[in-house]
Amino acid sequence: MAEIFWAARDLDGPPWGNHQFILIYLGESENLFQTKTMTESGTRFVTLGGHVVDGNLVFIANQKADVDSVREVLNPDLVGFWSDYDLEKHKVTPKDGGSWQFALKVERAAYRYQQNTQSSPIDYDLLDRNCATWINTLLLVAGVPWGDRMRAGEFNGIDWGEEEKIDQILFE
Repeated sequence: MAEIFWAARDLDGPPWGNHQFILIYLGESENLFQTKTMTESGTRFVTLGGHVVDGNLVFIANQKADVDSVREVLNPDLVGFWSDYDLEKHKVTPKDGGSWQFALKVERAAYRYQQNTQSSPIDYDLLDRNCATWINTLLLVAGVPWGDRMRAGEFNGIDWGEEEKIDQILFE
């Protein structure tokens, strides 16, 4: 059984705000994912996120700070004075309930974005082409209704763009 979350963590440094990503907790017996599985305290997971690299919005699986933020929740002994990412997460499910099929659909959409933007990268923009916009569009393509996406994309602190979309075709 897979569980999918829209997650947010503190940024690594200024500016203040949060970074949003997809967190997928994986069951013990399944290993259907293309993304390398991470493990902490017996829990298997992957993270999928839109990140800014050289001014472009790119897909990165298991980005270090995303993974570290999940590990801190799964193993609170890892939290140090300078490393607390304050992870928040909201469960996401499609209308049909999902689970493995939904998790695989989300992962495939992320890799399609990577493939479709390789030769024509998307410019990163803090207000309307950012990590939250990337997730909102990915979940739209995966079949999550608008109201559920709006609920799942609201976090404490400063965040922008969770109501915005980029071109859906990039994830298809």
